[in-house]
Amino acid sequence: MLLPFVQLDLPGLIGLPDGRYLAREGEREQVLIVEAFGAPKPPGRLQRRTRPAHADPDDAVPVTRVSVTLAERFESETEAVRWLEATAGDAAKRAAEVRAAVRVVNRALNALRAAARDPLVQDIGATRALAVRVGFGSGDELIEGRWQQARELSPPRRGRLDDIDPQSRVAAVLSGRDRVHPSETLLERARLDIEQDRPGEARHGLRAARAALEDSPEGAPSDLAERIAEAEQRLDR
Repeated sequence: MLLPFVQLDLPGLIGLPDGRYLAREGEREQVLIVEAFGAPKPPGRLQRRTRPAHADPDDAVPVTRVSVTLAERFESETEAVRWLEATAGDAAKRAAEVRAAVRVVNRALNALRAAARDPLVQDIGATRALAVRVGFGSGDELIEGRWQQARELSPPRRGRLDDIDPQSRVAAVLSGRDRVHPSETLLERARLDIEQDRPGEARHGLRAARAALEDSPEGAPSDLAERIAEAEQRLDR
């Protein structure tokens, strides 16, 4: 039996320990496989003294590879190849498969964040990936980090970051000429919850964003209320 998968190579360590994780949602059953490369080994004992540091631009950065098997199963290589060609050749289909895989990873990270009580455990996104692949292989192959066939996808668009230059806002905030309104932060967190299918968190986040705007309208972007309303409409669809 052959399993289709989506795979992302992510810069750095995302927090999830290496291993396999079974994910169920209704009748769907998927497997998340996590493997980090180039991570520094933890010290054998607690280091209390500092050590000299040397700047080296060629220092390797760890990479975390996450692979998510999809719900489909193929009895023959012909079926699997047909699926791969159809997925890789259809922008909407491959985007849907990647989004579904990212949601599985973020479900795991959400659980880790709550269990560790660590707000710095962050969701991942395909736009930050070093590489994105779709392919297929046997269960044993995927566990060992191998596959039978795969296609590397073009990097996804980064949304508004592809269309605007954020440096002017960053410079204004850092220099004290502008500030990020609390409602902006709450809105973006809620939009992420909507994207990752966390409607409960999203609803509370949007309420908080609207309340923050009503309490302190001074200095808020002129279109902020409209952006909150758009997110509310998206959540209620």
